[in-house]
Amino acid sequence: MSEQLFKSFAIIGAGPNTGIHIVKAFLAIGVPILVIARPTSTNVAALPTDDPNLTLVRADYTSTSEISTVLCEYKIDVLISTVSLVFGGVVGQNILADAAKEAGVKLFVPSEFGIKPQLAKGGLAFQKTDFAVYAKSIGLPTLRVFNGLFFEFLPWITALADTGKFHIVNKGETPGSFTAVSDVAGYVAHILTTQPSSRLLDVEIQIEGQRATFSEIGALYKDRAPVVYCDALPTEGVVNAHFRTFFQKHIGAGGGSSGWSPVTESDDAASASRDNSLWEGHRWLTISEALEL
Repeated sequence: MSEQLFKSFAIIGAGPNTGIHIVKAFLAIGVPILVIARPTSTNVAALPTDDPNLTLVRADYTSTSEISTVLCEYKIDVLISTVSLVFGGVVGQNILADAAKEAGVKLFVPSEFGIKPQLAKGGLAFQKTDFAVYAKSIGLPTLRVFNGLFFEFLPWITALADTGKFHIVNKGETPGSFTAVSDVAGYVAHILTTQPSSRLLDVEIQIEGQRATFSEIGALYKDRAPVVYCDALPTEGVVNAHFRTFFQKHIGAGGGSSGWSPVTESDDAASASRDNSLWEGHRWLTISEALEL
């Protein structure tokens, strides 16, 4: 007898960067999804609320009992989180995990959707590592999705959006993984609705839309914007310039690849796209296509 598939899905944090794309990916394949929004959230205005497969409820993300009640009411199998790291949402995922465990949720998909976080306190996105440890400690199965950098993230990390120039820290010669947000969203919806639980419980997914270096990407911008090689991003008019510089240096050390191991601090390039095959027949967008270069 074949394993049953997950049947019911909910998402917390359906904001403009990742969450709304995942919602739309579920709706595109005709699968119902529950969106749990904060009581004061204005992001819901962008949701296609006229779609009969979309259900919207509001709940306090800081209340385990309130979230658990919603999950129980809708008999949710899979809870997806796309809360923001920058605004402290990832730290608050422990509450969501407790609620999911209490409600009998079968799988929690935490807010990863990027490069692999560093392990040590103070490291890049270490809060995500801390959450993974916590989820395991309470016996809540997780599915962590690593896709490298979103294509759409490039104008921010290079300060192109701020300065009109594509800044590359150091030489930009280290390959990394880059993936379109629409591909990541579609992939998540696809595997959660087609793969048996045994394939997804406590698994780390590694996908890659295109493998490239910052130098190669810069060449795509040659007719659009000046490409500047530098030791650090300019600070004037560039918010969080030091963090962006740090981020690029981490990518320069290999950490931008989905095949990167935070444990050994080495990259297995061949494994960066090892799970692409779960979306059989899909053609992944290129950087040029996604950014219209």
